[in-house]
Amino acid sequence: MKQNSTIYDVCVIGSGAAGGVVAMQLAQRGASVVALEAGKWVDPAKDFYSHTMPYEAPRNGIGWDPRMHLRVDPRKEPFVSDGNTRFDYFLMKAIGGKTLLWAGLSWRNSPYDFAAWPVKYEELAPYYDRMEKLMGVTGNYDHHPNVPDGVFLKPLPWNCAAYEVKKGCEKIDPKRYRMIAARKAILTERNWSKRAACHYCGHCMRGCDSESKFTSANTSIPEAIKTGKLKLVLFANAAEVMVSKDGKRATGVRYFDARTLKSYEVKARYIVLACGPIESSRLLLMSKSSHFPTGLANSSGLVGKNLISHTTSSVQGYLKSLRGRDVMNDDGTESSHAYIASFYWDKPHPDFPKGYHIIVDSGARMGAGNTAFAQNTAGFGSDFKREARERYPALISLYSQNGMIPSPDRFVELDPRVKDKYGLPAPKIHFNITAEDRAIFKDATEKISEIVEASGGVITSTQKQPGVDSVHYVGTCKMGNDPKTSVLTPFLQSHDVENLYVADGSGFIDYSEKNPTLTVMALASRSADHVYEQLRRL
Repeated sequence: MKQNSTIYDVCVIGSGAAGGVVAMQLAQRGASVVALEAGKWVDPAKDFYSHTMPYEAPRNGIGWDPRMHLRVDPRKEPFVSDGNTRFDYFLMKAIGGKTLLWAGLSWRNSPYDFAAWPVKYEELAPYYDRMEKLMGVTGNYDHHPNVPDGVFLKPLPWNCAAYEVKKGCEKIDPKRYRMIAARKAILTERNWSKRAACHYCGHCMRGCDSESKFTSANTSIPEAIKTGKLKLVLFANAAEVMVSKDGKRATGVRYFDARTLKSYEVKARYIVLACGPIESSRLLLMSKSSHFPTGLANSSGLVGKNLISHTTSSVQGYLKSLRGRDVMNDDGTESSHAYIASFYWDKPHPDFPKGYHIIVDSGARMGAGNTAFAQNTAGFGSDFKREARERYPALISLYSQNGMIPSPDRFVELDPRVKDKYGLPAPKIHFNITAEDRAIFKDATEKISEIVEASGGVITSTQKQPGVDSVHYVGTCKMGNDPKTSVLTPFLQSHDVENLYVADGSGFIDYSEKNPTLTVMALASRSADHVYEQLRRL
């Protein structure tokens, strides 16, 4: 075991959305920062398949995942699943983390979404502003009570299908089914970063090789490096957070080099975990000592508990009004430019406490990226081909993102038998669908179907069971003011160990329908300010 004698001000574990912000802000304010990243730098020109056409891919793209080579090999670093539904856990290790492959969706939680949180919207609003300016977020000033406006670049344009769906919403109830512009961390015009504006290739989640989409790798980490105060350690897989003899403070991190499997240590005055909610809780559970026999910072017994993700409902079909039109490039960015905002924010449904929003996805990209749409097309030979061509430019997919509350049936623990390549226990993920989840799925499916039909659409397939988002996990180290019922303070500081923070989405209390990243980054930014204030007192 080799040990660096340097004691840094802060050690940040992870370089994704939260870790990048924490490292950047602290380095910019003069703190010495070491960031441990379990992966490498990704080369956008070589590692992203943003502009690969279906005919250039294996089997014309059918069954081919252009992101799979960036995913951690589950044979070497497995996870164990347990629950009453199918789910996945998409883990990648690289500078930038999942920001490399996200769609860029950047919604603010509303005051209603913070009802049960120890942090209120007014406290977080300045940090939302700060993060939107950092990333460059596109959006329209919709003045929706449950979708707060922010600091926006010009909005993403809608395509023809979105306007047709809007007509359908207005036929049913324009006040209830209100369509708004997507908020995305994708440049529609140049901003301070000098990154290129988006050219709408439509494959954001394959990785953006033009760097138009914000990632921690093209913004936060480079800004931290410019200060000269950041030491970046690659291929550093954290294995343990070490503590002082009295157990009152974290002293450093033990990690494995992923290439050699050799063990190293790094020391710091403050430790910030930003590995993602499952990996951060796993690391705390592995960091056992006589002071913390059930895992570091776990006196409440809640580390790993309260796991949350989004569920989904979807309906696919085509619009009769667009059937047979000329095929044109109306792809835009990946995922929709138009959303039907949640309509349960002011009066929750009696069968489920959270709401959902509906994404309006459409365009020629849908057929090019999923040629299986033709499986639902009747006919044979030339008749079949003619019908497939007619439908191709009119395809739509409306799907919901459903909010969630914690359940005792959803949590993370260490598997007692399965180990990873470092000999560390694999995370065992318990994820069960509840009665509330099934009720919101049923309601969303019914409402989506109604909207499609009111828009002049023909439904060709409907999702049968709730889907579980593989990258939206949060909530494993819930925040709160009472150490007995929470793991972290509202500043994401451990109740048990005052110089330990968990700055990713682990602190979430519950889940609105909105994508988590902007709120994760705003909370991390606020947490970084808190760390800096503690450093000043040393």
